[in-house]
Amino acid sequence: MLEEVGIPRLVVGGLGSGSGKTSISLGLTAALRARGRTVQTFKVGADFIDTAYLAHASRRPCRNLDSWALGADGVRRSLAHGAIGADRLIIEGAMGVLDGHGMSSDPTASATDFPGSTLEVAHIIGAPVVLVVDAWETGETAAAAALGIKQLDSAGSVIGVILNNVPNDYRRRVIEDAIWTLARMPVLGALPHIQSVHIPELRTGLLPLLQNPHVDEAIAELGDAVTKHCDLDLIERLMEGARPVRPAARRHVAPTHDEPVRIGVAFDDAFCFYYAENLELLEDAGAEIITFSPLEDTILPRDLGLIYMGGGISEAFVPRLASNLSFLESFRRTHAHGVPVYAEGCGLQYSARSLRTSDGAIHQMAGLIPIDVALEAGTLHSGYRDLSIATSSMLGPAGTRLRGHEFHFSHLLSGGDCLSAAYTMHDCDGEPLGCEGWTDPLMLASFIHLHFGQEQELAGRLVATARESLDRRAHAILAGHGSRFAAPV
Repeated sequence: MLEEVGIPRLVVGGLGSGSGKTSISLGLTAALRARGRTVQTFKVGADFIDTAYLAHASRRPCRNLDSWALGADGVRRSLAHGAIGADRLIIEGAMGVLDGHGMSSDPTASATDFPGSTLEVAHIIGAPVVLVVDAWETGETAAAAALGIKQLDSAGSVIGVILNNVPNDYRRRVIEDAIWTLARMPVLGALPHIQSVHIPELRTGLLPLLQNPHVDEAIAELGDAVTKHCDLDLIERLMEGARPVRPAARRHVAPTHDEPVRIGVAFDDAFCFYYAENLELLEDAGAEIITFSPLEDTILPRDLGLIYMGGGISEAFVPRLASNLSFLESFRRTHAHGVPVYAEGCGLQYSARSLRTSDGAIHQMAGLIPIDVALEAGTLHSGYRDLSIATSSMLGPAGTRLRGHEFHFSHLLSGGDCLSAAYTMHDCDGEPLGCEGWTDPLMLASFIHLHFGQEQELAGRLVATARESLDRRAHAILAGHGSRFAAPV
């Protein structure tokens, strides 16, 4: 991790969702790479889909800067860790630039603090902000919005505007003149409406990267558009105005074993929602990450200490997952022989007894937990979650506080009341939401996604669980027991 981050960087904010932040971020990333820059991308908040696009454009893993989940120190650590080897940083904001969790209730806070917002993250990392304005259906009103944001920006981070989706030169001139005259801010570029760019949006965000066959052409065309229609020289000079950031050091944990423990991670088209740092932190804690595909593989890798089943997005893969009977049996058998499972989101659905898709079809899944789950496209459960561990588990003792994010279209059909809850849960405003997740000594399954960077012991606890499971199975073999802790076959 860098001791100080002085790398030129830029936060791409907007007036709201759908303003074109992702398009401009992708275009800037592609344009800078065409200039020979090594670009590291980041995404404000908990989003997984935008990060996939940004990672694809930069050819480097995109990281999340989430001030609610990680706190200011965690955000700076993530920035410093991700910036290694890069010479330009592009940070895509979330929603509108001031949108977060409402005004701060802390009486000592500034009246212009916006907790959890893109602007808060920009202040934490000392980065200038450019506002993206969709010019298709607005005119001079854009100047009022830019002026208001400028006045509420206590640190003076907002330094310019990029117009997106401009219908014609007349509209560009009208908005540019108004923003300069009224808000005293420069317009750094104006991208025209590009009919040929295909990055479709769903109700919940962009079309997942793996389902978009036009992604490479879209990124290349956006890069060309930024090069042609933005003052890239000026943008780079403004990026150089980012102030140096000194992150708090990660707590060093001396390895307790010479040999790493193997942790299997499901990774394919169906299991692709992971924070990049989660896997890195597991490695730092003494894990060797072994990837496998529940879609393509027939058996799990051998000698695993723990299985990590992450999130996914599309129910289109459910029939393929359910029809891969040999892998389902390998997953059941390995768990029955004592290998613990940590499952989030899609990992919970895969571990359930059955999964009903939105077309009404019922698919038999692994059955590690005796619940039946239904997917309903119209019922989105989404938001930040404040968690307290309800039952001591592989993540820590009862009462441990964690923060996570929920995003799914699932609900239980049966079976949930017979299990030990993993968490008691509140939303980010403190409203109680009841119990969530399920746990036993060899399982923790939840719809909540956790960023392990929020508490430096989290990854270590999972690695310790993996080592303990290997030790139990080794002792069982030595004792000649044919129990569930015997070695997998």
